[in-house]
Amino acid sequence: MKTYRLGQRVLGGVLLGISLTALSTSVWADEASDGYEGGRGLITLEGPSGMLINPTSGTIPEKASTVQYCVYFPNNKNDVVGHGLMGAYGITDDLEVGLVGTYVDIDKGNSLDGGGPMIRYRILKDEKYPQVSVGAYSKFGDDPIKKYGVFCAAYKRFPIDEEGTLRSVGIHVGIKNLWLDSSLPQDTTFSGYFGGEFQLPLRVYVVGEVQTKHSDVNAHVPYAFGLQWRAKGIAISTAGIQNGNVGDPSFYFGIGYGHQF
Repeated sequence: MKTYRLGQRVLGGVLLGISLTALSTSVWADEASDGYEGGRGLITLEGPSGMLINPTSGTIPEKASTVQYCVYFPNNKNDVVGHGLMGAYGITDDLEVGLVGTYVDIDKGNSLDGGGPMIRYRILKDEKYPQVSVGAYSKFGDDPIKKYGVFCAAYKRFPIDEEGTLRSVGIHVGIKNLWLDSSLPQDTTFSGYFGGEFQLPLRVYVVGEVQTKHSDVNAHVPYAFGLQWRAKGIAISTAGIQNGNVGDPSFYFGIGYGHQF
């Protein structure tokens, strides 16, 4: 019964996201009114938009908004399912503000939740030099979820053939520092991460990333691989994610709606 109710919620979120796409314009694609690609990613395991685990440097355009949802099924013996939410608005082309939240459905009817504000500011556009942004986010709530994070990320897009099978290659690099719940073995972690995205026709991207490992926090090196579809109005992620603490990669699915006013 619990699995059935969870399936209903996931399906409902997917159908809601699809139903909201009518008459919308893109905040990801180059159809956006500012005409800038910008490596604008989707909701991540951390919360702010980016690759699959980590936030990146892409900010949504001025007067654009997005609402996104993801679900994460850890590959372990426990009946644990994580849900993520993100909402963001472009104050200017360089300044994005929003909210991120997490809800974890644990076996035997227990749950954890938390959420808080996020902000990202773009210092440089991807023109002569790589795009560079700085950002911060927080999640208040239950101790295992509670965290405060800051990050700095860069992005460079290399066009290949805008009409071919491989349209472009994008490189993301970043660093982040997290302040975690103090009951954990290590309450502050500093990480670096690196990833690439390969643009195919129909706004489909093959995405992969890897993050440095902390022996006190991670049993494995965190990494992810998957697909992102950043279409007009709607965007979808599907991926396998090793968050650093599961056996094999776990299933991840995200969906988002974006609109530019």
